[in-house]
Amino acid sequence: MYRVLPKMRMTIPKEVAEKMGLKVGDKLVVYFDNKKQRMVVEKWRKG
Repeated sequence: MYRVLPKMRMTIPKEVAEKMGLKVGDKLVVYFDNKKQRMVVEKWRKG
């Protein structure tokens, strides 16, 4: 479990960042899935 910090910020756990292959400067897409009532974080990819 993680807390939302002031200014509505959240830290991505190191284990998750490593599994996603995130590096400093990577861009993320964050959105809310109304159907499943959850926040989704995806690595941004040029498509």
